Amino acid sequence: MPTRAFRALLVVGLTATGLTGLGAPALADSAAGCPPVRPGVIDRAPGSGKTVALTFDDGPSPWTAKILAVLEKYDVPATFFDTGAHDSAFPDDIRAEAAAGDPVGDHTWDHQYPKDVRGGWSQSYLRDQLGRTDAVQQKLTGRRTCLFRAPGGETSNALPEVARSLGLTMIGWSVDTEDWKQPDHQSVSAVHRIVAAATASPGSHPIVLMHAGKASHEPLSVVSDYRGNTVAALPAVIAWYRSHGYRFVTMEQ
Repeated sequence: MPTRAFRALLVVGLTATGLTGLGAPALADSAAGCPPVRPGVIDRAPGSGKTVALTFDDGPSPWTAKILAVLEKYDVPATFFDTGAHDSAFPDDIRAEAAAGDPVGDHTWDHQYPKDVRGGWSQSYLRDQLGRTDAVQQKLTGRRTCLFRAPGGETSNALPEVARSLGLTMIGWSVDTEDWKQPDHQSVSAVHRIVAAATASPGSHPIVLMHAGKASHEPLSVVSDYRGNTVAALPAVIAWYRSHGYRFVTMEQ
């Protein structure tokens, strides 16, 4: 498998030659820089043999650099699903994700659930949320956004059509670490819970859900914005999958 450094150089090279879709037509053109959209919601990691995809939602955030440092240390790729609002607030961090060769996916602009939106997730609402996020991500990374993960795994009748029209393949997960439940401080027991959840009955092609920040609007007493225990758990999660014969992949591979 190519090293993390090689993947990062490949991204730089593709961007320099324009093959990533930089300067592509309008976002509504689904052929602009993305592979054909896969139907449905993808809930297994790609590739042959035993593969695992580490994914991080709700960033970027001040925790992103720490997560990237762990991934760099262990030469492991990941896929980040960022909100447009956080991309705008932390532009250096989304650039760092892309510079490391990690795909950046769309996680809507501001992470509102359908029940909290007047009229729900209509086509016009989704086009605005996804289109604005894709635009800022392309501006900051020089690459088209080709992946989408819905906040909380929510859906609507309009979502598949809108995602397809924007060239976005919808990504789910199969292993939920529930790391958003961690306390607002370092905790050995919280680290153990995250590792246990990340490695529990993963099957042959798990997509592991973790969080790089907090984008949901619940109070901190319900959803923590502390990610120190996620960072602390990550080396043990990586070690477990490596020792069990898994190959790390991204959801763009």
